Amino acid sequence: MMRTIFIFFSLLSSVLLAHGKVSVLEWPEKITPALRNTAMPELGDSPVEKILEKYYKKRTGGQENWDKIESVILTGELKTKDSKLALNAYQKKPTFIKLVLSNKEVHDSITLSYDGKVAWKQMGSRAEPENMDDTEARRFIHNARFDNYLFYPFAEGKRISHVATVPTEGAICHQMRVVLDTGYQVDYFFDIRTFLEIKVVNTDLRSGAVSSIIYKDYDLEQPIPIAKKVKSFEEGEWVSTLLLDNIKLNSGIMPWMFSRPE
Repeated sequence: MMRTIFIFFSLLSSVLLAHGKVSVLEWPEKITPALRNTAMPELGDSPVEKILEKYYKKRTGGQENWDKIESVILTGELKTKDSKLALNAYQKKPTFIKLVLSNKEVHDSITLSYDGKVAWKQMGSRAEPENMDDTEARRFIHNARFDNYLFYPFAEGKRISHVATVPTEGAICHQMRVVLDTGYQVDYFFDIRTFLEIKVVNTDLRSGAVSSIIYKDYDLEQPIPIAKKVKSFEEGEWVSTLLLDNIKLNSGIMPWMFSRPE
């Protein structure tokens, strides 16, 4: 089914492209394994290729700068409707991620993690670690990338297009769309001047569920800009606000730190 959806989108994009509605990133006739595994390949002169190349350069400082960054530790506060939680987040390329949410009032915490193979959780410091169910794991893994889905543009099972230039949250943004054969569609809205993400919308093509994230207050002193205020929404309803107070790059994070405890 998901392969059918992916093929349908490719066909639909071709039709819209013919009518000037969307610019699709065309794949080269021959795609080598090296090209599929290149985060920021050299691209051509089509509108979508020019936008992507400029995005890579402005957003990360280019391939050389990006290659120097291996991991990040983020600390801050996550505000929800019912609580305020301390957050410690650990990420390592390419898809290692661990979130530790602590409730100071009850002196307890939960852990959510993905070690590149298994997504697991520990719902309380005294609880037994357990694997996430399929639905939880699919969503968590989708959001586990250190970068985002605009990188590695020729990776298998991915289609990228420039949908429009639209006003978003007070800025004029390029809307870039990535459709994945995992059943997700991701729309990135980034400022046409700064190329910083303003908003990201994730659509689950299997269920129709829509979640969105709004990014504000970027720390521009870091080697790569990182938003210090992140608002999350589900079906248009506010869910949480993350306020970061500390960012550490390349702090010696090891892969074993993400594995489920025995």
